[in-house]
Amino acid sequence: MEPRIQYATTNDGVNIAFWAIGEGMPFVHMPWFRSSHIQREWQIPEYRRWYESLATKLCLIRYDGRGIGMSDRDVTEYSLDALVADLEAVVDRLELETVALFGVLHTGPVAIAYAARHPERVSHLILWCTYARSSDYARATQVQATRAFMETDWELYIQTIAHVRLGWSEGASAQQFAALMRESITPHALRALWKAYEELDVSALLTDI
Repeated sequence: MEPRIQYATTNDGVNIAFWAIGEGMPFVHMPWFRSSHIQREWQIPEYRRWYESLATKLCLIRYDGRGIGMSDRDVTEYSLDALVADLEAVVDRLELETVALFGVLHTGPVAIAYAARHPERVSHLILWCTYARSSDYARATQVQATRAFMETDWELYIQTIAHVRLGWSEGASAQQFAALMRESITPHALRALWKAYEELDVSALLTDI
């Protein structure tokens, strides 16, 4: 059975989709950035097994960030403050005193910023494959090459990202991931997110963690 989709409203009026399953310590699994769709993910066996395994001992919370997945798509504000507001809305909506944060890839800086602003509400901060300065990530040759596709050929960009993420030998899995990306975000929204992330730097907050 799929989790029940709920909504939380941010301080700037954006509706953020989320679900919560399991019992135990509240564990917020941050969005996957380009490929976040909390309903569609549940229909993919690999995602479902991952979430179900986490929910055996935790209260697992997943949400789609603004402009992505099942959250409001018609938004223009993607600043760090706005992205932190998405997380704040979900935590407040569930009336959670403390949460463990799992910041993945590009949402790591958001998790860092939330933890620095609300240290009393974060029991654990777990960061995976992320960074404090977006410039460190953007310098990678692979990143520069794939972003060039995004500006010229959206379908080629999606296919390339899918194979880079899962491996060039993967066929069906890569196509399934590419389909998830198509449903998760539009080219316009992704360009807006990348633009907002260009100057993102939370390194000054690290001493507060």
